[in-house]
Amino acid sequence: MAVTGSASPQIARIKLWLLWGLAVLWLVDTALQFQPEMFSVDFVSDIMKPSIASNPSLLGDVASWTMGWVSPHIAQWNWVFAFTQLFIALSLFLGLIRKYRPAILTGLVVSILWACVVWVFGEGTSGVFTGTGTLLNGGPGSVLLYLFIAVFCLLPDRFWDLEARFCLPRDALALVFLYGALAQVLTPAYWGSQGISVLIEGQAAMAPSWMLPTLTPAVTITHADPVLWNAVLAASLFAVAGLMFGRRPKTLGFVLLALVLVAMWYWGQALGGVFNGMGTDPDTPPLFALMAIPSAVIWHRQRQRRQAGRELQAGTAQSSPA
Repeated sequence: MAVTGSASPQIARIKLWLLWGLAVLWLVDTALQFQPEMFSVDFVSDIMKPSIASNPSLLGDVASWTMGWVSPHIAQWNWVFAFTQLFIALSLFLGLIRKYRPAILTGLVVSILWACVVWVFGEGTSGVFTGTGTLLNGGPGSVLLYLFIAVFCLLPDRFWDLEARFCLPRDALALVFLYGALAQVLTPAYWGSQGISVLIEGQAAMAPSWMLPTLTPAVTITHADPVLWNAVLAASLFAVAGLMFGRRPKTLGFVLLALVLVAMWYWGQALGGVFNGMGTDPDTPPLFALMAIPSAVIWHRQRQRRQAGRELQAGTAQSSPA
């Protein structure tokens, strides 16, 4: 428990799950960053440049200047990117395995700083400020979720009252899904023929061949009735936000969350592009699953209480005189 800085066994356990999840995902990101394509100009033209285009004007100018500075030496810079992520992953693994809290703190602080850099210069703030950052296409950005989870792990116990009316580590997932629902509704392009179907078509163009038999029909279906499918998606996101928010998350919320995450990850993000040689991370759904852990813990505790209550009632009824 001391390794997480939490006096509560339950909070310590949740933080350990989050820390192990972060460590594994940062290690996966490191492996993806070592792909041969990441050392070529393709990394700049296919990943950095399109991402920077989604930045607001001020950040976009800074990011464009940075890209112009980095591009001529992208191979050397990619070693820096990869080893930074490796350092984060190894710091977390070392701290968790050796129960060495300073290593965990170092990994979390570096991950927060690195996430800020990558969110602006690598993900272009994921279109959050320009009206294109929907959950379906990877908004609000995987590294921003890394940042959220790292901050949650650093928060003292007083911020982790899972029974409170509002608890940030517990309710952050619902708030992000509320943002995603609003973004899905307020993005005009998704209500036209150039909406969801075009996004899936773009993923199909970069996906491995074994995914095409399931991606191509989805393009046809969503193109046939774009308004219906966008309404279904937006309603699902609103439903997840409502069902997962608060101190009494609903079973239906977890079921719907799982379905939405699978749909977004497979059809909307082609599993983060990790099979096409140009994916830098598995994208947002695995991180959303990590963020659901606090709600899952309070949901499980409530089920145990209800079960104990039913057993107590049954025992009382059996012991009562006829």
